[in-house]
Amino acid sequence: MTDDKKVDVIETENPAQDDGKDYKAMYEQAIAESRKWESRSKANADKAKKYDELESAKKTLEERVSDIESRNKALEDEKARAELVKAVASVTGVPESIVSTLSATDEETMTAQANAIAENYKTPGGAPKAPEAGKFPREIKPTKTTAQQFADALVNAGF
Repeated sequence: MTDDKKVDVIETENPAQDDGKDYKAMYEQAIAESRKWESRSKANADKAKKYDELESAKKTLEERVSDIESRNKALEDEKARAELVKAVASVTGVPESIVSTLSATDEETMTAQANAIAENYKTPGGAPKAPEAGKFPREIKPTKTTAQQFADALVNAGF
């Protein structure tokens, strides 16, 4: 049996062959260049650390300013809403505690909502008024004594 497969043999260069280059000198030069960049890197490490600290401090400062600005805006919005609630409550007659729960953010809509509440939920104004409320009756002077009135009542009853 013969093997039908042929194997191509590729001849490679012998690394030990001398091609005219000084590899040892090239290696020493690469090491020297590496050491040079390493020393520069170490010299700049402190500067890089300081730069990173300043950048993080700057970022922190920007975040703090942004936080303060957002809090200030929230306080201004809250103050404006409280003034709006007070104004709408005084115009419509609806208590501030109820007006403050409304969802509207502008005066026109809030007034409309407060008016709707005022129309739908009118409470009675208290007890009905009596014509003599708060007045004392006049003093009536009897013309007959109690005994005379009793005698008249017996006569009228048929006794």
